[in-house]
Amino acid sequence: MYLIHGQHLADLTLEQALQRLTAGLAHTLSQPCRLDSVLACTGRFAEKLLDQSFLAELDAASREELRAFCQADVLRAKLEHELGDNPFSLRRIDYQAAHFESWRPLGVVVHITPANAPLLPFFAVLESLLVGNINWLRPSEREQGLNTRLLQALLECDESGQLASHVAVLPVAKAELPKLLAHADGVCAWGSNETLKAIRDQLPDGCRWIPWGHKISFAWLVPDAVDGPALDALVDEVCRLDQQACSSPQVVFVDSDDTATLHAIGEQLAMALQRRQACWPALRPNLQEAAQITTTLALAELDQAFSDRPGQVWRGDGWQIVLEHRMTLEPSPLFRSLLLRPLPRHALIQALRPWRTRLQSCGLICSAQAFAGLGQLLLAAGVDRVTAIAQMQAGYSGEPHDGVYALSMLARRVSVSLAADCLAGQATLDPLEPAPMSAVGLPIMDRRAFLEDSMSERAQLFFRSGGSSGAPKLAGFTYRDYHRQMQAAADGLFAAGLDPATDNVLNLMYGGNLYGGLLSFFTVLDKLGARHYPMGGPQDDDYSEIARFIVSQGIDTLIGMPTTVHQLFLREARTLRAYGGIRKVLLGGEHLGAAQRTFIQGFGVQTIRSVLYGSVDAGPLGYSCAASPDGVFHLMSDIQWLEIVDLARDEPVAVGEIGRLLITSLAREGQHLARYDIGDTGRWVSGRCACGSPAPRFELLGRHGGLVRIGSLFIQPQRLAELAEAPVQLHLEHDPENGIERIRLWVDADPEIVKAKVCRDTELNMALELGVLDLQVAQLAQRHFERHPQSGKTPLVLDKRL
Repeated sequence: MYLIHGQHLADLTLEQALQRLTAGLAHTLSQPCRLDSVLACTGRFAEKLLDQSFLAELDAASREELRAFCQADVLRAKLEHELGDNPFSLRRIDYQAAHFESWRPLGVVVHITPANAPLLPFFAVLESLLVGNINWLRPSEREQGLNTRLLQALLECDESGQLASHVAVLPVAKAELPKLLAHADGVCAWGSNETLKAIRDQLPDGCRWIPWGHKISFAWLVPDAVDGPALDALVDEVCRLDQQACSSPQVVFVDSDDTATLHAIGEQLAMALQRRQACWPALRPNLQEAAQITTTLALAELDQAFSDRPGQVWRGDGWQIVLEHRMTLEPSPLFRSLLLRPLPRHALIQALRPWRTRLQSCGLICSAQAFAGLGQLLLAAGVDRVTAIAQMQAGYSGEPHDGVYALSMLARRVSVSLAADCLAGQATLDPLEPAPMSAVGLPIMDRRAFLEDSMSERAQLFFRSGGSSGAPKLAGFTYRDYHRQMQAAADGLFAAGLDPATDNVLNLMYGGNLYGGLLSFFTVLDKLGARHYPMGGPQDDDYSEIARFIVSQGIDTLIGMPTTVHQLFLREARTLRAYGGIRKVLLGGEHLGAAQRTFIQGFGVQTIRSVLYGSVDAGPLGYSCAASPDGVFHLMSDIQWLEIVDLARDEPVAVGEIGRLLITSLAREGQHLARYDIGDTGRWVSGRCACGSPAPRFELLGRHGGLVRIGSLFIQPQRLAELAEAPVQLHLEHDPENGIERIRLWVDADPEIVKAKVCRDTELNMALELGVLDLQVAQLAQRHFERHPQSGKTPLVLDKRL
């Protein structure tokens, strides 16, 4: 019975099955299954395995093995460990060159699997799904349909509907294999050398050959480290799978050539086998396998009887040890049959040389101090895997197998090279991410929900977010989140015009509560590979040291907040005009006023751009480019999804209409963000940008709700009004004389008393102490407060910054 497109189909010929599979093959190849769909599916499958009635035929050990393998976190870690972070992003391998690389699926992969590893076919198909392949499984003729049922159950957990076209089970006879292989872009096969050769001879030209042949593993003991627990662990690895796995020890080598030492270890090993063998159900050999064991033992005893070679045979109930004084590696007859032999370390590489291409694991028993050196010696001898004796068959997710990463064998490394001036500001050639299905139908997330209900136990890195009264509030990220978001920010900085090949960058993102900016841009510039000079803030508003540093180091690019940068040019005008070497000013935070922009351009600055848009809460959100006007940003669509909804209702606005910005993070495990109202307003900008990026653009228009950004910090006007305990109106202004921003606070009360009260606000007080904000409080009767020209209402805040 075939499994095709998620359905069991009987009474089909192979030709009919192949016709069904190949009819839509071109479309399926053009739309590889998405990683998030695979991980969501395996996650649901793992949860269903907790129900004992689900796939009731599974024993407890198999059920747990499947659950452990199918955890989304485990599979993602395996993928990123083997293929790198964000492996399917077609991105520049160096920001200084227009060469892009990525991993892509092979295409159609045929898996030809053995009967002696019941779950291996399922695992093989799932691994291949991780990289987006179309997988045709040809199980062993002795397989009883277990993996067909497992894969059917897995596909039933796929809510996306993408995976059914990527999985098929075709239990065809050996004679029909060529018909299957004719469609393969890769063939993954397990078996003996003879079996693999027979398959390989049938492959079409150019087909990727992924063989998993028989390997041999052994234990190596240093006599001084041998004790009862170590030998018990060795015996457990022998008996666990009755030496049927490639990682099972077949030979026990001793780091000694002394006959007495070998006999003593043989005696101890025999006692350990006698002690531990009953703990593991025995796999009984068939007639041919039993005959091989008998022959091996008889020949060893004959050799010992008619030669001068020292040796011995120990026998027990279903186990045997053969001691021969020969420094050679050879397969044992398995089924708890151990070959015990001398192998001093000076002879190791020479003795293993004939088997170098077939060595797999060595379980090493030695002191902790000797492990590193002996491990290096074993690797030099050709062993692919060195491990403590008790871990020979344990492994870990993403571990190399037989000397390679399995996923790299199942994928292609591809490249695209452009002319140097083509898409010069783009770091990737990736298509837009689709809308996240996880956010559909969710309510809008406000700041209270963000602060109280969104933090994950996975969060590892925390930035202060708000908390102007009471305990500080935090935004949480995993380190994976942080580096993914900083990579997106680096891409944005590159698009904004920073050239890591030529620019000398002074990082001025310092300042009290803004420590996150300095740290983040440190990482961003690291990822860009830029020449980078981090700079702390000046003491007592003395910018002369910064100016002298700019001149001495030939700085030509400044990154900082508008207030900081303007203050630097204003206070050190003579030095910086004489220098005349600053060419780029890339700003974070609020826009630069028109007067400030003109002033800075007077120093010979050619590029002034609000480079990145983001927040501590949500991370980087947008980036500017040379083709867009100031205040217009491209969405960082690889890590964020943006909606713009009506100011009063949860309804999307039309292009050009003003609305609230709602952010759903696509790359955030440390804190959940779905349809988060970040407090800003904006509108969509229509049309494809001339820079060539497909990322949608939006214009940032300002704050709504309870926060305003001024003096590089967020201030809560309503809280200031509450602290004032009197009628107030806030006018937000630029001070043209000293270049900093100003709050002019009109109050219908004693201005000195009100000023003392409002300065109890932590954020306001910090901005005043840092010198990035000026506060002027003046008395004015409430009836004279400024009113809105249309509504006649008296607003709390009037933003008069230009």
